[in-house]
Amino acid sequence: MSALFGLAVAGPVRAQSEAGEIRGMAEVIDADVLSFGNQRVILWGIDAPERPQTCRLNGEFWGCYDVAFRKLQLLAGRGEVVCRFHGEPDPLGRQYGVCESGGEDLNAEMVRAGLALAFAEQTDAYMGQMAEAITAGAGLWQPGATFEEPWEFRRRETPGGLR
Repeated sequence: MSALFGLAVAGPVRAQSEAGEIRGMAEVIDADVLSFGNQRVILWGIDAPERPQTCRLNGEFWGCYDVAFRKLQLLAGRGEVVCRFHGEPDPLGRQYGVCESGGEDLNAEMVRAGLALAFAEQTDAYMGQMAEAITAGAGLWQPGATFEEPWEFRRRETPGGLR
């Protein structure tokens, strides 16, 4: 992975936290995780490929994680990001959130681009966007692409199945 992937998307990370939400310039930590200083936010209701996970496109290696990571960088890098928390934090203290930038739901856009899946274990809110991605043949759903669901990969490869 290149050094570019570890950079903040829009300069210094500044965040304001209120009960139930956090806002500011976000750093992309993973294909479905943002950071506002010390607070990490996992995008609620979606699940993107994991860093060590590989996908195939027409039988060849395809860096689906890298593509998803870059897409989230583009979405979050347009300015202030606001994340509204959902549910309880995970065992590591990370919040789950629905995040927006410029009035656009980042969670929905990742699924619509076919670079994350709707995560029905949390909510069915993004099933419509996943149907759009499948119909359009976008991202993971493009013809010739094969992948394993990120939650299945984690259950097999990650202790405790945590993101």
